[in-house]
Order: sequence, then structure tokens, then C-alpha cells
Amino acid sequence: MKHSVLSVQRLKTFVIAGLTLAITTQVVAIDHEPLVRSDQVDTQTVMQHALTSAPEKILTTSAADQAAAYSTLGQRWIVGAPSLETSIINDSLLSDVGQREMEVGVQVQLWRPGERRDAQQRGSAYNGRNQAWQAWYQLMVAGRVRESLAELERADLVLASAVQAQEDANRLLDMTRRLQQAGSAAEMDVLQVESLLLAAEKQVLDADAMVVDAEREYQLLTGGLHMRPAQAHREVQSGEEEIGTSHPLIQLLQADLQISEAAILDAERQAKGSPSVQLGVRRERGAFAQPYVESVGLSVSIPLSSKRIVNASTSNARASRTEAEVALINQLRSLTQQLHEVEHQLHTLEQALPLSERDRDLSQRQMQMAETAFINGEADMIHVIRVMQQARNADYEFNQLQQQQQHLISQYNQIIGVLP
Repeated sequence: MKHSVLSVQRLKTFVIAGLTLAITTQVVAIDHEPLVRSDQVDTQTVMQHALTSAPEKILTTSAADQAAAYSTLGQRWIVGAPSLETSIINDSLLSDVGQREMEVGVQVQLWRPGERRDAQQRGSAYNGRNQAWQAWYQLMVAGRVRESLAELERADLVLASAVQAQEDANRLLDMTRRLQQAGSAAEMDVLQVESLLLAAEKQVLDADAMVVDAEREYQLLTGGLHMRPAQAHREVQSGEEEIGTSHPLIQLLQADLQISEAAILDAERQAKGSPSVQLGVRRERGAFAQPYVESVGLSVSIPLSSKRIVNASTSNARASRTEAEVALINQLRSLTQQLHEVEHQLHTLEQALPLSERDRDLSQRQMQMAETAFINGEADMIHVIRVMQQARNADYEFNQLQQQQQHLISQYNQIIGVLP
């Protein structure tokens, strides 16, 4: 009897401590306005806000400007900018016989055969990269949107499970108090249920904090959008089973590979040097007594280079091209591996869902039977609480598996390269 009294007093102490913790947690208010669920906001709306707010948006303009600049270079008939050259000869400081000479001309560098076509191909490679970047930018932001919506749904599920556990604890507490008033339940049973209720309320507070974190990340992604979709995000699994060359990231890496190949040709051109033509006029005289002679001059310069110099000058560009090819192969392998992992997880979930659903139904029946047995005095409160917690865990696990299946489908589509 003495041991029972001590147990009750100890449990009262735990209950008081739990109440203090709950009150203290509620006093610490979170400065966050809950998001409004709206049917007018769908995934496409979230995508548009995320695309507008993404830091990488400035790179889209940069990629377009870069493509336009290289395309313009390929359309020019000369290499680089022309240069204005002049030379003056005057013997007044030395022999001073009246020799005067002045020459003014314009020098331009010309393309070797095929080099202008190579420059145009380089511009086309940058145009291709610009288009690939636009597609990859959308897919990259789509992945962030999918993950953010998934985090919101996971937080909602945790909160719903915690609220349900709180409601079950409240219902059990009301039933236990009625039985205590009727003399069929002890004070220890009431305190045990109160302790269970406090634990459930703490779980609700933790779940609320999880929802707040998910909503803040959502607002950061969407640039402060204060509404979220009312319905959970759902997708149909893509029918594609392999990573194709049309994947935005693969196209982007292929464009980088083409640019690196064009860079090799540009490095060869610079190593060989460009032929130049100079056209100018000259005005000269040999002495004071001689008249000025005016003439027009044309000169051509053709640089000579060796294969060794060209190979050495293009070695860095060739190494960069090899690195770009390796990056493409590795990325293709990585996407394929990720796709196979998601396929395996989806297959496993399809087999686990029926078992989890059956476990949930059995746990619900066991909880009902345990409550009935407690009312009839055939079971103690500890057994009822254990069965109730098992039922809540089974229900949460089943809902979590269903949610995980939908998230894996979204992840599958993301890996394949399909927009939501």
C-alpha cells in the first residue's frame, strides 16, 4: 500500500512537470502566420513563383547574352577588331637632309579556310547550351517545388497523427474519469492517462513547429507566397523507363561538350595565328629639294607555325573536352542509378502497402477490444495505453507509406526529366 502511494505521488510529480513544460512551450510564440490553403493555387502557380524567385534566374539572361555574343563573332568576316597603324620618319634630329616619311594604314586579321565555319559552330553550341539551360532551370526549380510540397505534406501527416493521438487520449481520459467516479477505476489509472495526454500535447506542439518550418521553406522558395495548394500534390508516373538524351541535364552537358570541342578549334586558330592584310597610304620625300611622293601600299602577313606548338597550345582545351565527356558519362550513370533505386523502392512499397493496411485494421480492432476489456475490468490501463499507441503507430505507418509512394512517383518523374 505504501509503495502504491509513493507511485501515485511520483506520477503526480511527472504530470505537474509535464504541465509546466507544455505551458512554457506555448508561451514561446512562433512569429509565423499560417499559410492559407486555396483551391486557386496549384502546382503550376507555385512553379511560376519559384521560377521568379530562384537565384539562378539571373543566369538565364547571362546564358542568352553569351550565346548572342558568340553567334555575332561567327558572323564577322574578319578576326577580332581592325587596328590602325601609322609610322613617321623624320631626320631633322640627325642628318637633317629633309627626309620625311609618313605612313597610315588599317590592318585586319582574316580567317583561314574553315575557321569562320568553326566560329559559327561555336556560336551554335552556345545557343544550344542556352536552350538546354532554360530547360534545366525549369526542371531544377521543379525539383525544389516537389520537395517543398512533399515536406509540407509530411509535416501535415505528422500533425494529423499527433492531433488524432491527442483526441484519443482525451477520449480515454473522459472514459477513465467516469469509471473512477463509478468506482471502477483507480486514481493511478487517471494519472497514467493524463500523462499520456500530456505526451500527446507535446507531440502536437512539435508537429506544429515542423509545419512552421516547412511553410517557411515554402515561402522562401516562392518569394513569400502566403497561400499553398489545398490539395496534396499528385502525379502520374512517367512511362519512360530509361534516361534519354532529351533529358535537360544531359542536353546541358552535351552542349558543354560541344562548346569544349569548339574551344579546341579556337585554341588551334590562336596557336596558328591569323593571316593579316594591311592597306595604307604613304607620303614621302628623300631631301628638301625633292618633291613629295604619295603612294598606296598593300601588305599581307601569313604566320607560320608548327604542329608541336599547336599541340602544346591546345592541350588544356583537349583536357577540358575530356573532362566534359567524363562529366556527361558520370551524370548519365548517376541518373540511371537513382532511377533504378526509386523503381526498387516503388516495387517494395507496392508489396508493403497491403500488409501495412492489414496491420492498421487489426490494430484498430485490438484497440476497441482493449477499451471494452478495460471497461469490464478485464484489462489494466497500461495494456490499454500500449494497444492504443500500437494502433496509432500502425495508422501513421500506413498513411506514411501511401504518402511515400506518391513522393517516390514525383521523384521518379524528376529523375526522368518530366515537369509536374
